[in-house]
Amino acid sequence: MAEKYDIRPGQSVELLQELHILTRDGKLNQDSRRKLKQVYHLYNFIEPLLQELKQDKAGVSLVDHGAGKSYLGFILYDLFFKSLADQSQIYGIETREELVQRSTELAQRLGFPGMSFLNLSVAESTQSTQLPAQIDIVTALHACNTATDDAIHFALQKQARFMVLVPCCQAEVAAVLRQNKAR
Repeated sequence: MAEKYDIRPGQSVELLQELHILTRDGKLNQDSRRKLKQVYHLYNFIEPLLQELKQDKAGVSLVDHGAGKSYLGFILYDLFFKSLADQSQIYGIETREELVQRSTELAQRLGFPGMSFLNLSVAESTQSTQLPAQIDIVTALHACNTATDDAIHFALQKQARFMVLVPCCQAEVAAVLRQNKAR
């Protein structure tokens, strides 16, 4: 049933149900269609970077800033990280403690040991000893206010090889660019 909705091959239906992207009977939750499309679109950019890193080293590290409910992190883990070596890790950084707790519980329930969630701001994470000194990829999907700038600073401090960032205002910027292009 999930195939009708362009669910990726190998994607866990259970995970999508836990994230409330799919209903319990396997139908796409209409409120989540846009979110799933955005996450898959970003995955298309990140997956080749992960493949490149996988060729160079045994373990890959990724930090997702402003993780929220961790849609991106969970889908990345499900589609890519769960097949990697034990040293690979996704860190979700989020300021809302209840979302950190919920994501931690979900990762444990699904058996995703390479996922950690930290109750920190993006700025605080730069100095945190809970994260490694070097990170391979830094992501931020719809990071609000200065979070995108902070994620860039974090990536530079952690000597990240790649950054994949989508500011929260990207839709507004795209609309202005389209409007100005028409002139």
